[in-house]
Amino acid sequence: MENRGVTGEEKQFGGVFIMDDFDKQIIDGMKYENKQSLILSEHDELLLCLYRLKDMMTGRCDIMFCNIFISEAIQLLINSIFLYEDGNFDCAFYSIRQSSEVANNMLYLSNLGKAELNEWNRKGYFPMNAKIVERLEKIDTNYTEVKAAMSGFFKEHDELTKSAHKTIHKQGFDSFYAFRTMHQYSGKFDKELETEFFVKLLKNSIGKVIVLYIIMDPISLVLADEDLSARFNFDPITEAVDIEFFQEYLSEEIIETIKSTSFFKEVSEYFAAKEKMTPAVFDVVRNQAFDVDSLDEIAMQRHLLNINEQLILDILQAKIELTNIYPDCCMLGYFTSVRSKYRKSGWHSAEYDQYLIVIKYLINRTITCLEALLKYLKTIGSLNTMSCYQLAK
Repeated sequence: MENRGVTGEEKQFGGVFIMDDFDKQIIDGMKYENKQSLILSEHDELLLCLYRLKDMMTGRCDIMFCNIFISEAIQLLINSIFLYEDGNFDCAFYSIRQSSEVANNMLYLSNLGKAELNEWNRKGYFPMNAKIVERLEKIDTNYTEVKAAMSGFFKEHDELTKSAHKTIHKQGFDSFYAFRTMHQYSGKFDKELETEFFVKLLKNSIGKVIVLYIIMDPISLVLADEDLSARFNFDPITEAVDIEFFQEYLSEEIIETIKSTSFFKEVSEYFAAKEKMTPAVFDVVRNQAFDVDSLDEIAMQRHLLNINEQLILDILQAKIELTNIYPDCCMLGYFTSVRSKYRKSGWHSAEYDQYLIVIKYLINRTITCLEALLKYLKTIGSLNTMSCYQLAK
């Protein structure tokens, strides 16, 4: 292997190439060469919107893998903003297109079995995006119905994406970095016009990701309705969709159109028939929070609570003051409006030995309480609340 010729202050020691300051300046400048950087006028608003959308999550246990797809789609949209602002315009458009395709793949795989997901993960045969869209219209009736009802929205997305392909695939001199630099003031290339197009495509693509998320898990839109959400007497894990995005950036009619479809009406009507929780009961079920001043209100809808929540209600009604309760080894547990009198915020290593004694006592006490709790659970229906507390003693 020939050594590179050494000139000027360039030297080679042990096969390591040493550059002078001029060479370093050349390489540093290459990062910004022919780049037209800028800051979008809606930079902060769009990024904060995408930050909120990162919380989108489905609670459907059969397709939990979709949450990874949602996260990736949002990340690609975030990346596109920074790429465009740094002057990497073609990569930015491609990142937006990738986001849309990832959302399509998510919905497609959510309709198929685990075998197809494993094949995709092994990087085996997988259809191209055009074929994915074609198959979705055949296998997902909800997608087909929504797409037909929102034909204008989906048509606009396709047209915007096709226009972006001209830049992604480098068609036309104005898609070349050097040409843009040479003619940035000649009128042969309009950066402001392209930026408007980029933002329009970005907003439309964000909307599409949200729409596919709703199709995949319509409960996300049900939860966005305050009245319907109050009728979920369980924690669905699924996060409510951010409908404010459509109100601010696209059109509120998009959400109303989805709500008018038969597939969404079927889901919403099911929950509309359920009993509505009072605010205090809602806090218990959905926020794991007990307001000790509202125990009577909570007791009126005791039948909407699960077994752990009913047990905690009994304990609090017995005037036992607790700040936090962790039933069934639940990590998050429940908290109450009772304020803790313990305010210590630091620990000293010298306290370790005395805490060991306390811990040993608590372990023994916990075993006793667990035995009592097991007796309580076995005797529900045949013992009243007071007798259970007597057992615990």
